Amino acid sequence: MTASSARIVAAQPRATSVLTAPVLAVMATSVLVAGPALAADDWSGGPRYSHFDAGYQWSDSLYAVKQEGGQHEGIKLNGSLGLFEAGRVGVHIFGEYFNGDFSGVRTTCDGGEGGPTSFDGDRNSEAAAGGLGLSYALAETTDIVVRAAYVDIRDFETPDNFCQLVSGDDNGYFGEVMVRSLMSEKVEIEAGFRYTDLDDSGTSDNEVLLGIGYHLTDYLTIRTRGVVFDDDTGIEVGLRLYFGNFLGRDAIF
Repeated sequence: MTASSARIVAAQPRATSVLTAPVLAVMATSVLVAGPALAADDWSGGPRYSHFDAGYQWSDSLYAVKQEGGQHEGIKLNGSLGLFEAGRVGVHIFGEYFNGDFSGVRTTCDGGEGGPTSFDGDRNSEAAAGGLGLSYALAETTDIVVRAAYVDIRDFETPDNFCQLVSGDDNGYFGEVMVRSLMSEKVEIEAGFRYTDLDDSGTSDNEVLLGIGYHLTDYLTIRTRGVVFDDDTGIEVGLRLYFGNFLGRDAIF
C-alpha cells in the first residue's frame, strides 16, 4: 500500500440504491419477529432505552475509517437515555465512544533520502458519536428503531510520503434502522443497517448489525454485537446496565 492510498478508505457510492436492500430486509425481519402479537395493547414490556454499556471491540471499520488489512481494537462505551414515551412511540438520546489502537497495515513510502522505507506501527484510534433515536412498538416485545448521530473521528493518523504521521481526524454522521425484540424473559436480539458518511475525506460505509443479549438479572445483561458487510467484519462484547430500573421507569418524562 502506498501512502497516497493510506488516507482512510476509498469511498463507497452514495447512491440511495445502496441502502434499499438492507433496509427492506430489516423491515421484513420486523414483521416476522412481531408475528401475531401486532395487536398487543401493552407496550411497557418491550426493549428498554435507559442503559450504559461497557465493553471491548474489534473492527475492520470504525465509522468508515479503515485501511485494507487493518483493525481497530479497544474499549467501547455506549449510553442511552429514554426521554419520553407516548403510546407506541418513544424518544431517546444516545452516545458512543471508542478508544484504542489501529494496527495491521504496512505502508511503503519514501524516507526522504531516496530509499524506500515502511511504516507498520500501531496508531491511536479514537472516535465518538451522539444523536437522537425514535422507537416504535410493533408488538409488546418488538420495536423498530431509527437513529441518527453526529460522528467525530477525534484521533486517527496516517503516514505521508515520508512516513510522517499526519492527522486523519474527520467528522460526519450516521443513520441507522434496527429491530429490537425480546425473544424471552432472558434473551433479546437485534438486527439492523447503518450508513456512515464522513465530510472531509468524502468516505462512506455500510454495515449490517446483528446482536444478542442475555439478561443475567433484570438490570444487568451480557451482550455481543457483530458487524458484517462485504469483506468488513467486527465484534463487540460487553455488559449493559439498565439504570432505568433503579429509577423505576425507562424514560425521564
